[in-house]
Amino acid sequence: MTDTNKKILELINENRSMKEIAKLINISEKQLFVRIKQIINNGYQLVPNYSNNSEIYYRVVYRDIVKNNKINIAMPKAKNFRCLIYSDLHVGNRNSDIKLLNYLYEYASKNGINYILNCGDIIEGDYTTDKKSIKSFEDQTETFLKKHPYDRNINEILILGNHDHYHFKNNGYDVSEKIKNSRYDIVPIGYGQGNVNLRNDSLILFHKLAEDSKPVIQSNEKIILSGHGHMMKTKLKDQLWLCIPTLSYVSTDKTKDIVPGFVDLSIDFEKGKFEYIEAKHLILNPNIILVSESRSRVKRLEMNKEN
Repeated sequence: MTDTNKKILELINENRSMKEIAKLINISEKQLFVRIKQIINNGYQLVPNYSNNSEIYYRVVYRDIVKNNKINIAMPKAKNFRCLIYSDLHVGNRNSDIKLLNYLYEYASKNGINYILNCGDIIEGDYTTDKKSIKSFEDQTETFLKKHPYDRNINEILILGNHDHYHFKNNGYDVSEKIKNSRYDIVPIGYGQGNVNLRNDSLILFHKLAEDSKPVIQSNEKIILSGHGHMMKTKLKDQLWLCIPTLSYVSTDKTKDIVPGFVDLSIDFEKGKFEYIEAKHLILNPNIILVSESRSRVKRLEMNKEN
C-alpha cells in the first residue's frame, strides 16, 4: 500500500470526514474516493457513514469470523475425489519457503489432481518479531499472492488460521478479501473452519483460532482436516481426523526439527457417500518421499442427539 493510502487510513481511524482528508492531503474528493477503493481492494473492510450535513465518514470494520462457510464441488457421477492438502505456510517467517509450493503443484499436475486444500496460516503476521523475514503483514500477503504458483487446471481452496485472523480482528485487514480481489484460482472459504461438500457427504477444513476452538460438526461431515499442529497425525473418533503437516520449516516445538510435508487424499464414493479413504503422507527432503499411507472404510455413525 502506498504512503498516501496509509495516511488516508490513519486519518479514517481519527474519524476525519472525506472533505477533511481530501484537504489535508491536498487531493480532490474524487481522487480520494479512487484511493478509498484501492484501500478496500487491498483487503481493508471500510464502511461509509453519512452525517446530516452531507459529510461522509468511513470506518474500519472489525469483524469476527463467520462459521460454517461452505463450498460445493459439483461431481454428480464421480466415483472418486482426489486432492492434496497442506497447511501452515507462514509466509514472512524466516523458516518459511514459499518455493516449496512449486513441488506441490508439480506433483498435482503430474498426477492429474485438480484440487489443493489449504488448512490455514498462510502468513506469519505479527505473532513474532525476531523470526520474520518480511515484517509487514500486507507485504507477507502480497508475497503469498505474487509467488504462489498458478496452474489453470488447479483450484486451491483454503481457510484462514489464527495468524491470518489476527489482523482481521484487530485492524480490519481481511486477508480473505485481498485474495478474492487478486486471484480467482485461490478460493478462501472462511476463518477457522470451512466445509467442502462432495456429493452427499462433506469434509471440514479446520484451524484453531484460540486454544479452546473446536469444529462445528454435522452428521454428514466424515473427515476433519486440521492445520495448526504442524505435524502429521491421525485420530479416529466419530470422524476421521487428519492433522495436516506444515509445508514449511516452522516448528511449534523448539526440541523438534520440521520436515515440510503434505497429504495426498483420495475418497471413493458409494451411492454418493464417502466409502473408502486413502491418505498418503509425503515429505520434501528435498525430493518427494512417501512416509506412510493408509486406507480405511468410513464409519457410518450418526451424531448423538441431545434431548
